[in-house]
Formats: sequence, structure tokens, C-alpha cells
Amino acid sequence: MFSSFPFYTYYNKEDFHHEYHYRYRPRLLRYQDSALFIPGWADKLTKFGIHFDMSSPAVNKPLVPDSCPEVIRASVEASLKRLNTDHIDLYYQHRLDPKVPIEEVARVMADLIREGKITHWGLSEANAETIRRAHAVCPVTTIQNRCSMMARWYEELFPMLEELHIGYVAFSPLANGSLSGRYDKNTRFEAGTDYRSVMPQFQPEGIDQNRALLDLLNKLAGEKNATPAQISLAWMLCKKPYIVPIPGTRKAARLQENAGAADVCLSAAEVQAIDTALGGMEMSQVFGGSRVVQ
Repeated sequence: MFSSFPFYTYYNKEDFHHEYHYRYRPRLLRYQDSALFIPGWADKLTKFGIHFDMSSPAVNKPLVPDSCPEVIRASVEASLKRLNTDHIDLYYQHRLDPKVPIEEVARVMADLIREGKITHWGLSEANAETIRRAHAVCPVTTIQNRCSMMARWYEELFPMLEELHIGYVAFSPLANGSLSGRYDKNTRFEAGTDYRSVMPQFQPEGIDQNRALLDLLNKLAGEKNATPAQISLAWMLCKKPYIVPIPGTRKAARLQENAGAADVCLSAAEVQAIDTALGGMEMSQVFGGSRVVQ
């Protein structure tokens, strides 16, 4: 089902209004049982449509969406230059812009595809209505939405994604690292600079609330000769063939650990049992993303 496991790294994060660039080296996904196809080799992926409100005193700076056609055009040209390429394999709208109808954004994407500047496009943190409206104008290849054992609110999109043959790139699949089981009440994050210092899942009360979840992960890890992080990722990989989790790390050892999730097999019954347990389990709130300035 999966030919290899996907990863990403950040670079040039401080350039162009904090635009994010991703480079996926391994094969992403081929869903050969249907018409869904996420590009087999996607070397250059990036996003457009936001900048941060740097005037905010918040640790987690609010996002300011801007997907005006002229901004998209300027963004893609700047990305092509920084990436030293003549095309982008997959171009995401980073966040929806309430001031610009998604149909207008989709028409720009269609133009960029015709011009050969991008090959595919996607939406990030989009809901079903928006995805359908966008797809009707220019077919959407994939969405990139938050998803983890602690953030399952987008699972309601699965039937629509299957209907339209759209892939799901799942970001924050380890709930910002909390599902790795490596943090406890003694862990300290630098206040004022580290987002985790204000995330609810890392607060002492949140760690207490998530004890049952971590116990489940540790139990399954022992049974599968794996780590809690690998179980978290394998659960996602085995849930749907079109889900591609993208755990991020700066450490080679963590990269290797995450890669090992591809070798952890969970049956459909085991995935269902995990889902049932998660559905009846007490959990803390989990970081749900930066505030978007409307």
C-alpha cells in the first residue's frame, strides 16, 4: 500500500512573511485501488497565503491570511526563485482567506497549472464545503489538515475525500510531540519562544488528563516492539490508504524512529479497537493551531 514513509524538514522559514517550504524526498503515496494519485515523487512543495502578525505579544503569533491573486502570483515567483526551480510539485493555500472566495483562488491555481509553474495544488485546514467548491473549479490533489490521536475532528471528511479521490496529508500527527511519550511534568520549554510552553497538552494538568492515552500507547508499543510515537503514526498509516502523516523533527534519531512506523502493522480490528478506546477516553485540550486574524 505504501512504498515508503514521508517526512519533511523546514528551511527558509524566516523568508517571505515566514512562508514555509517543504521538501519530500521519498515517494509519497500511490493509492492504486482507485483513481487517487498523490505525485509519486514530489520534490518541491510549499505554501502561500499567510504572514504572521509580528506585532502581537503572543508566543504563538496570529496568522494573517492573504490570498489575493496578485499576492499568490508574487508568492509563487518568489518560491520558484528560492527553490531554484521552474515548477512546484504541490502548492498549498496555507489558510483560507475569508476575503477571497475559494473559487477565485482555484482559478489562479488552474492558471498556474496551465502555465507549468505548479503541477498540483491543495488546501490546508479546509472544511468540506470549501474543498468541494475549490475542487469544482480546479481539482484538489490533497488537503493538509491537523490530525492525531488527540485531534480527530477532520475524520468526518473521509467519505468526501474518498468520493473525490483527494489525499490527506496529516500534520502534527504526534500532537506536537506529546504522543511520543517523552515529556512529563518535569519538562520545561523556554517561555516566550517555544510554542509548547503554552500548549495545553504540555501543561501539568494536561499531562495528568492524558495519562490513560499514554498508558495505551505504551501498552501497544510493548506488544508491537515499537515506540509510542511509532504506534501513533502506524495507527494513522493503517487507518486509511490515502493518509500521509508528516512528523517533523530536527534530530536524525527521531527521523529514524519515525521511519520505523512504516514497519508496524496494525490490523483493521486493532485500528478499530484503538478508535473505540480513544472515543471513550479523557484527554486534555490539544493545540489546535495558530489564531487566524479575520
